[in-house]
Amino acid sequence: MSIAEYLAEAKTDPSAVTLDSLGTVAEIAAEASGLAADPLAPYLAYAFCSQLRDGLWTDEHAEALLSFAAGLAHQHSYLALRETADILLDDERALSLVAATLHDALLPGEVAIASSPLLAGLQLDIALEVAAKTTVAPYRLLALLTGPVQDYPEDFNDPLARALGVAADIWTTPAERARFAGALATLAERGSEDAAYESAVGQLRDALMQTGKEELVGKIRDARDGFEAIARQIEGREDAAAFAQTCTALIAFDEVDKTTLSMSAQAARAIADQRALLTYGMHSRHQATARHSAQLAWISLAWQLETAATELEEDAFLDTWVAVDAIIKVYEADRQFTNLRTVTSIIQPRLVNEIAQREAMAHQLERAVTIDRRRDEPELPPEIYELLDLVHLGRAARREPSDAPEESSPSEPYLRALLGPASTLLGDLESPHRARLEEAARQTFVGSFAGDRPTNELIDRLCAGLVANLSENPAFVGMAKADFSLLVVNTVRFLVHVGDNSQPYTARIPQGGAPPLEADIQNHFHEFLNASDLAGRVGKEHSNIAGGRADVIATFDGARRYVTEVKRELSNAARASLEAAYLAQAVEYQSTNEPLGQLLVLDLTDHTDGTPHINDSIWVAHRRDAAGTVTNSTVVAVVRGNRPTPSAMR
Repeated sequence: MSIAEYLAEAKTDPSAVTLDSLGTVAEIAAEASGLAADPLAPYLAYAFCSQLRDGLWTDEHAEALLSFAAGLAHQHSYLALRETADILLDDERALSLVAATLHDALLPGEVAIASSPLLAGLQLDIALEVAAKTTVAPYRLLALLTGPVQDYPEDFNDPLARALGVAADIWTTPAERARFAGALATLAERGSEDAAYESAVGQLRDALMQTGKEELVGKIRDARDGFEAIARQIEGREDAAAFAQTCTALIAFDEVDKTTLSMSAQAARAIADQRALLTYGMHSRHQATARHSAQLAWISLAWQLETAATELEEDAFLDTWVAVDAIIKVYEADRQFTNLRTVTSIIQPRLVNEIAQREAMAHQLERAVTIDRRRDEPELPPEIYELLDLVHLGRAARREPSDAPEESSPSEPYLRALLGPASTLLGDLESPHRARLEEAARQTFVGSFAGDRPTNELIDRLCAGLVANLSENPAFVGMAKADFSLLVVNTVRFLVHVGDNSQPYTARIPQGGAPPLEADIQNHFHEFLNASDLAGRVGKEHSNIAGGRADVIATFDGARRYVTEVKRELSNAARASLEAAYLAQAVEYQSTNEPLGQLLVLDLTDHTDGTPHINDSIWVAHRRDAAGTVTNSTVVAVVRGNRPTPSAMR
């Protein structure tokens, strides 16, 4: 029986296919190139990856895999090529071996483009994804993307335009942006709808990078006009309408237009709900993760717009530069989602506007301090007030254009991101004082400025899974879904932050020492939420909540509230034990409001043998009625304390 015949018989169970079952390495190598062109190529790709992961791997195996990758140039089935490439792209070890070969084999030439333009578009997408995920030199790819297009068939215009759009999110030097813009303009003249859209996206991207307000607003108007023209002329271009709304919102900030701000907030909420509709045409396991990230970005923007619309007369009103920072986050999240039409991996665009970033950080401080001053007993540490004083001092002593530029420094990165050119003020402070302020800034802004944003998908994947589980609850819809999703994502960020940055209450408890109190984690969680998009909506120790006293409560529109009950556990932190001990109380707090809440537990059991992974530290617990319908849902989040340092592990 030939290898192809064996694959045909085994196609009902691809996991049963192993290289050893197909023949010797020499036999597989002899047929690998031809099998790559077979519709059953995905099964052989799966077998190669399984062997690489679990079995004996030799140089002969590597040569056979490279022959297989090269043979994919002759694969004429769109679906088989897509599936085979996905298998190789999702396996880091396999991709590291085949990256250069796969890229070179699939980069389409003139003959392939002319004869099979749609298949050539897929080949281009895969080559682009390989270049984006590996160290393969992209010169030939970039030459194809920006080369002459007049001889290409019409069916290749849109695939090429979409690939150019993804490339523009990856390679961002001015020269590269200019080349991409020129190629897109040519394709748009040839009638490509996607080229017109990507050209407008390029205008938006360029606008968001501007450091002069007049240039910023002017370019935003141009981008808005482009998006609105596309949405008006081409049916079904919700993506263009969505970005047109971001442009309109930013212009409303500049014009202090309360009515337009409110309308843009409503539009942002609607767009968040529509993200699920854009999964048509996507074939990626990352859809849920990217969609959830995009939804949250739009929801966050909506809250900021609504807050701004009600605070037009306040000093802490969200100004244009702060709006730029918010819209950059929407751009990054939405593009990584919509780009899944072209690539199957999440590719995160990174836009940095230091002025917008600095103003957003300052606004966050200003708002937190303003709210804290209204309290009967202020809760923020004095260092936060000192940080805001430094911001005000820096603004009062704006550096003159003739001043020497501030040199970049690896020290105090958070303070320097907050103060920018005014970082020269730090020289007047003693080193211990600077260190305290830097730590306060780090605790406040961790993960929120470009130099510290996480590059992995952990937070997004965790949130996507939690939202999927919460969707079993019929109450998790509309405004409740929007509200609670923001609380959940910030809770996940809190868990990741505390896991990465040791806190006094998570340190190893010495022999005979007193364990930390619930109040320690409660206060930190409360501070963390007040430094997030939820600033101004979070309180603690509220009385008369379902007849009790709630630990941390997030309130929206003065009516919808979500309680996080905080507990500590000293003896048994198993999932079933925590739910049995504390879940009923957490659920009871939501008995008079939306049936959605949280339980935050500080696990102080012994962790000398290791700490559970964060995947096992947050989950959704449902309460069901007799018919099995979910009546209440609680996100259980466990912070692992009593942890030895990694160097002390045995």
